[in-house]
Amino acid sequence: MIGYKKFKLQSGVALLITILIMFLILSLGIYVLNFSSTETKIAASQVSGGKTYYLAEAGIQEMVWKLKNDASYKNNFETNPTWTASFTRTDPFGPNSGSYTVAITNTSIAHGNIISTGSININDKTSQRIVKTYVYRALGQSGVKDNGGFADGNIDISYSKVNFHDGSAHSNNNFIVNSFSTVNVDTDLNAVNQYIKSDSSTVSVAGAIHSANYPPAAASITMPAVDFDSASANSLKNRATIVYTQAQFEILMQNNQNLTLPGPITYVDGDVNVKGGQTLTVNGLLIVGRDLIVGHSLCRGFRCGSNSITVNHTTGQAAGILAKRKINFETWISDISINGVVYASDQLSIVSFPIGFSFNVTGGLIGRKLTITSIWQPLNINYNNDILVETLGATEFSPIITVNHWEEEY
Repeated sequence: MIGYKKFKLQSGVALLITILIMFLILSLGIYVLNFSSTETKIAASQVSGGKTYYLAEAGIQEMVWKLKNDASYKNNFETNPTWTASFTRTDPFGPNSGSYTVAITNTSIAHGNIISTGSININDKTSQRIVKTYVYRALGQSGVKDNGGFADGNIDISYSKVNFHDGSAHSNNNFIVNSFSTVNVDTDLNAVNQYIKSDSSTVSVAGAIHSANYPPAAASITMPAVDFDSASANSLKNRATIVYTQAQFEILMQNNQNLTLPGPITYVDGDVNVKGGQTLTVNGLLIVGRDLIVGHSLCRGFRCGSNSITVNHTTGQAAGILAKRKINFETWISDISINGVVYASDQLSIVSFPIGFSFNVTGGLIGRKLTITSIWQPLNINYNNDILVETLGATEFSPIITVNHWEEEY
């Protein structure tokens, strides 16, 4: 009887131990299953998180691209301190690839916060990642500062009407206005040496006159240097889209009275003489290896008439007419419309502009000397820093867009 009871007790203990072991094995199995399930969820989350991060990053990159290349975005970013804009892309990389929404808010001119939200739906669950960044553009000023008209020597205006809009005018020597001239300057009139005005002339300056006889005199400004034709890969000749000899370009104008230069850089290795009723349209830059003479002669062979020049500027690209020596605009010219820089390493002269036509420059006039004579129609020089910087460079390195801060949110 005692042995039977002992056997039953031992059997009960064995059963209890068996149950406990089975419970432990079951618990361990459940733990392993839960652990595996958690790992699977974490792995799936990492995959979806990575995808949404790249979507958000793609949104940032597209916004930065727009600030560099889209004229509307670029202009608003650089001119409107309270500008905001946003856009959404759905399935940007193919079906079921998610979406991103990007918004920019300017904190000041050319400074803005960008927020990009990437989203993707995987297995009926939505994953989201937010990326924030702060961007800015350092807006450098041109080498001639805020001057729409610049001369390394004298500025000499006589018998003329000249308007310097949206900026100043600067002479590194004397600024001379005489012989019944009318000159309007929206900002400052600057001369390192003397400012000289005849009694018969009228000069209106919205800002201040700075000269040796109206102290303080203006500080000298170094004339921007242009590499026309050195061996450097960065010289204008080596960067040109096409290079003509003087004879080749003469034949081109002779055969095409209405001539359009496609750009972005056309280089003529020699003189250019625009005559005979020539209509010349320049897209981008026309670079002249010697002198540019416009309207000195009425006729080219049997073809006669006044000559017109149009220069078109594309945002972000250089534009204008640059000559290694002189630029002369003379009697036989009609409408002149230049959205770009007119630059002469030597003298820049505008003489005897006829009544009934217009002469407008948006960008700037730059020459060793600047002479304007007998211009009874208003000559309008509209200062544009962007065009000057894009054509001649800024006074300091100015990155297009700088990403200053990068932050992620889940």
